[in-house]
Amino acid sequence: MIADELWMKRALQLAALGLGKAQPNPLVGAVIVHNERIIGEGFHQQYGAPHAEVNAINAVVNQELLKKSTLYVNLEPCSHYGKTPPCASLIIEKKIPKVVVGMSDPNPQVNGKGIKMLRDAGVEVVENVLHSECLKLNKRFITWHRNKRPYIILKWAQTKNGYMDVAQNAPTKYWITNDPLRVWVHKLRNEEQAILIGYNTLTNDNPQLTNRFYGSNQPRRFVWCENRKPDITDSSFSFLYGNIEDILDQLYTLKIQSVVVEGGKKTLNRFLEANLWDEAYILTGNVEWECGVETPKLQLVPENRIEFEGDLIEHFVKMLN
Repeated sequence: MIADELWMKRALQLAALGLGKAQPNPLVGAVIVHNERIIGEGFHQQYGAPHAEVNAINAVVNQELLKKSTLYVNLEPCSHYGKTPPCASLIIEKKIPKVVVGMSDPNPQVNGKGIKMLRDAGVEVVENVLHSECLKLNKRFITWHRNKRPYIILKWAQTKNGYMDVAQNAPTKYWITNDPLRVWVHKLRNEEQAILIGYNTLTNDNPQLTNRFYGSNQPRRFVWCENRKPDITDSSFSFLYGNIEDILDQLYTLKIQSVVVEGGKKTLNRFLEANLWDEAYILTGNVEWECGVETPKLQLVPENRIEFEGDLIEHFVKMLN
């Protein structure tokens, strides 16, 4: 079991490399071990590209060794035809005798069918190795399938004395956080599929909402308009109408598995009041203002706190069901 956990940790490391690229597919890594040595490994690099198991199998130089090896994969191998053939069928075809799986696939098209296919073909299957770690890695994919909505991350910046924006009639805007935190925000944008703001934030701040400082992935940009027709026709934004449930239904239909809510106080409070969020990041800059717009209130203990050259990130996490 200790060896199984060691190789599964490597599979999880590989899987995480697909963050920001594999969605709406899950993050999957695969490791093939023969005589306690890795002979092949791979991960799902991009939506529509070969799956992790395929990449790992293709990386094995001596294909005959597959018949004496163990495949480690953090998510159950697929059993259906999508953009690529079923990985379970390939494993059976290559006569890999043992597969160690981190968690079952919540996708109804799979959800145990891949494991059953392997066992019916005589493959030994070990399940739920590092199960909690596997759940955490694919929290976006799981939430999208189980809750029929994207994984929701709230994010806002605030001053030390609790202001998130200047007054509306203020002559200018001010940065709250330092340069390292701004780079961190772009890292977050690089990893998630979408950003959501409210209509007022768009018209008052005209934010770019692009990733300019970290990686190359660009999130899709959405504006929640509720009952207001936008005066702006910028084609780089997609405009959403309705209540909060309508918005999430529309994002689900678009296969958006994760969204960062970067709106103003009104938009953020809508999510907090509806208890529709999964994680929250509060960025506190080392500055104080005399007045301004007060921040939303989150009466929880942070999961962790990280300091960046005098500024602070507090990370809040709700329990994944």
